[in-house]
Amino acid sequence: MRDFSGIVTGAIRLDHDGEVSGIVSGDITVAAGCRVVISGMVRGDITAEPGAEVRITGIVNGAVHAEGASIHVTGIVTLP
Repeated sequence: MRDFSGIVTGAIRLDHDGEVSGIVSGDITVAAGCRVVISGMVRGDITAEPGAEVRITGIVNGAVHAEGASIHVTGIVTLP
């Protein structure tokens, strides 16, 4: 499991299960088959590849693309 906390600037690709609990200024891509929890804040788009699972409990200011992926939102998603 890989965790991102603190402040991250730039696009990231998550190819392992993990959690984003900090602030990300950039797009996030979640690889197929990975499970990711976003409990922090993201200023960018999230793309979940087919077979990925993304749980958003934090705040996302961007679009969420999820063809063939599972997305669960209990947090906030807004478009910029």
